[in-house]
Amino acid sequence: MTPAEEIKSRLDIVDVLGEYIELKPSGANYKARCPFHQEKSASFMVSKPKQMWHCFGCGEGGDIFSFVMKQEGLEFPDALRLLGTKAGVRVTTEAPEKRTERERVGRVLAMAIQFWQETLWNSDEAREAREYLQNTRQILPATIRDWRLGFAPNSWDALVTFLAKQGVADEDMIRAGVAAHKMATRGRSVYDRFRNRIMFPLTNAHGQVVGATGRAMPGTEAEAKYVNTPETLLYKKGEVLYGLDRAKTVVRTDGVVIVVEGNVDVITSHQAGIKNVVAASGTALTGEQVRLIKRYTPKVAFAFDTDSAGEAATMRGLIAALENGLEVLLIGLPTGAKGKTFKDPDECIRENPELWRSAIAKAEPLLDTLFRRASEDRDLTKLEDKREVARSLLPVVARVPDVIAKNHYLKRLSALVGVPEGDLRQLLPASKSVTQRPAAASNVSSSRPIDVLRNLSERLIALVFAAPKEAKFVFDEIEPEFLAPELSALYKLMVVFYTRESAEQPPAWQGDAFRQTLANEPNAGVLLQTLDVLSLRAESDFSLLPEADIQRELNETVRRLRKRKLQERLQRLEQEIRIAESATPRDETRLRELVTQFQNDSAALTTLDF
Repeated sequence: MTPAEEIKSRLDIVDVLGEYIELKPSGANYKARCPFHQEKSASFMVSKPKQMWHCFGCGEGGDIFSFVMKQEGLEFPDALRLLGTKAGVRVTTEAPEKRTERERVGRVLAMAIQFWQETLWNSDEAREAREYLQNTRQILPATIRDWRLGFAPNSWDALVTFLAKQGVADEDMIRAGVAAHKMATRGRSVYDRFRNRIMFPLTNAHGQVVGATGRAMPGTEAEAKYVNTPETLLYKKGEVLYGLDRAKTVVRTDGVVIVVEGNVDVITSHQAGIKNVVAASGTALTGEQVRLIKRYTPKVAFAFDTDSAGEAATMRGLIAALENGLEVLLIGLPTGAKGKTFKDPDECIRENPELWRSAIAKAEPLLDTLFRRASEDRDLTKLEDKREVARSLLPVVARVPDVIAKNHYLKRLSALVGVPEGDLRQLLPASKSVTQRPAAASNVSSSRPIDVLRNLSERLIALVFAAPKEAKFVFDEIEPEFLAPELSALYKLMVVFYTRESAEQPPAWQGDAFRQTLANEPNAGVLLQTLDVLSLRAESDFSLLPEADIQRELNETVRRLRKRKLQERLQRLEQEIRIAESATPRDETRLRELVTQFQNDSAALTTLDF
């Protein structure tokens, strides 16, 4: 992770920009008056899930770095250092050789993942692993392939030999975390880190493979059930949530992320259609993971194995999430048909996925669970039991950042132990005052002239994003050349995508398939950025409009775009007619064609003047 990436993972754009301008909630986003041009109504939008900002008045936009650079008048290195100090990240310039090493680690990991995949499907030695995944864990072959699961054979050198044949140096195998140094000097100097294990590739939030987890085969005597690649240039254990790259879109839509303990819990949940599930990979939730979750949702629900070790560490993770402003829920695993409580979500799903869905629906706030557990098997008429309940709950209540919620639970604790609320409040740690540094003076420029065609083009695409089922109507009415040149490329790809994949159902413009379509284009960066900006406009301007209002907006935008195009064509035809009339000799046939076209377009324009 580069310093810039680490800073963005630690800082939330709403917090950073909120130190400079007054942000007000607007649906799922935030709105403000733009600090970079004069305007009466707010057109400056900030997206917390996408960690981006854009002003639809002046067209400026970007991330936290571009905002601070423009607001403070800094170059990127200075903005990097400023935000690095705020985030607690030491900023140093990465040497070219370090970038090269990072790329080599990524290539070695990719080769290892491919080797393990092919071994799982093609090796007789992996038969037991295939049967375990498909029969015992009930993971479908398509799901196994989709999640790129593999098998590390029970060999000391199968992988390292394969990699060596591909020209990979021993030291690069070690740097990638797939091999370890031998103590003996005879033979190869490295050996396979993973042996006789089912392999799970680990990816970051962007889908880049950064490491792997190996699960010991059932019935084998392994030192550890799960083994991860050691920390490398790409992999930091406390910064990865398994499955987040696949879950993040649904998390944004559903408004909650479900955190489970095991990788298989994630896979079988997704297979069952519950796709907002990620795993902490057997660790207590870290501060980095909490900050990562906050980028996508303010609500997190936890479901940990009933036989999970390290309950105290797990609780610290839950409290850290609560303290960082997340709404924290707990999911209680249900009881099966035979009266046995499931030990993990995967076991529950294998019996009946609806039981897992029901458990998720019944998730309760963390504090409610703690209050219930604290008072269970306690006699609250006894002084010592009252003290124990107060001792266990007060530290948690003290760390609730929301004042209303804190007061609610103080009143509840007061009623529970029979102690006045004011007395309990005195036992809370003193609240830290939150100060906000004054906003920096900004160079407010005068309003820029509005580019009408670009504004109409942006509006049309944003409306299609907000109302996907209207895509056919729009595509039938508007040709790509009707739009501003800088948006026609995206529009063309939308038409192609709709024709190819979405003719019978509304297209998923924010889905992985369309994003991948854009990612395959030479100008992918610009296209994906434009997609995010116009999606933000769709959310801010149209997400709350009734269907009838959106239809009216679409009709009006289509009308104005068609009218502009006809007016442009009439001006061009008029000029061509004058040239044809003055030509010697005159081409009467060509002149009649131009006049006929002019009359037809004039008539069409008349129908649009209402």
